[in-house]
Amino acid sequence: KAGEATGSVTVTAPDNVYVNDPVTITQGLTKVEGAGADQFEQLNLGKDTVSTVVTDEPGTPGNPGGNNEGDLVKVSIVADQVSVNEATEPTFTVTLNKALDKPFTVTLSTGATLTFAAGETTKSYAAPAQGDDVFKDEGKITVSITKAEVVGEQLENLQIGQPATVAVT
Repeated sequence: KAGEATGSVTVTAPDNVYVNDPVTITQGLTKVEGAGADQFEQLNLGKDTVSTVVTDEPGTPGNPGGNNEGDLVKVSIVADQVSVNEATEPTFTVTLNKALDKPFTVTLSTGATLTFAAGETTKSYAAPAQGDDVFKDEGKITVSITKAEVVGEQLENLQIGQPATVAVT
């Protein structure tokens, strides 16, 4: 601004859901421009830089909830219907609370694996129908999330939701 000899700049620090080593942000001046910049007889631009170390949130991987201040990633599963007949495949929806920038893999108690592409927050899953089995009466099908991960990364605060159940009639 006119008449000022100092200024400031705001830099957005990287923030993500992964446990990271500290990140160093370095900034420096590269040019002076604007109204009146050419009226100085001798304007020497300094070559000094300023560095700031940004540390990660104190997340506690493997210990979700409570005082964990890490960025929350929650994956949950819900049944799409309350009940199905024994010849119908029950369907479930698996949801992430936020879009991630890398693929996210979920393993279900049935052994099925779902992979969310970067940016994706919802996946559908159809469990096998119970079938017309003379040895099985009405019952229920419960599906839970047994594992959730971004390969090669450690999440700051991963929380896995409760199992989902569908009645079989």
